Amino acid sequence: MDAERIEKAAIAIFVAQTNWATPNPDNRQIREWWDAQPDMVKDATRRLARAALESQTGEPDPLEWVDADMETLDSRTVKAVTKDGTIVRGRTVAIHGSLDQLTVEGILQPLLMRLPGEHWRLASGWKSLVFYDKTKEQ
Repeated sequence: MDAERIEKAAIAIFVAQTNWATPNPDNRQIREWWDAQPDMVKDATRRLARAALESQTGEPDPLEWVDADMETLDSRTVKAVTKDGTIVRGRTVAIHGSLDQLTVEGILQPLLMRLPGEHWRLASGWKSLVFYDKTKEQ
């Protein structure tokens, strides 16, 4: 999810929850008070904003997979699209070897491949994919 969008939503929540000295604070006042908040307060407000935004889209925040380790990607819910437009949804299965591979349960064609020390790459035949958190399956 877009960090700028989350930040704007967090500031809006902060404004709504703050007991302001003046009824309509201007943007400068809002920014000064937001910037003065401890990181703990800002992070908690951002979590609220993220949850609110995710509830609007109906989809969980996708996992960044390019530099993820094998354990992070194994047994995840994934939505992948082939180059011809077929949509595949399922759980991932990790295959360790000289060439690390990730497949979707029941599909033999690899989804992602990685040589040791390199980034994950989409295998041929795939156009895009999105991993979702284990607890937020669709």
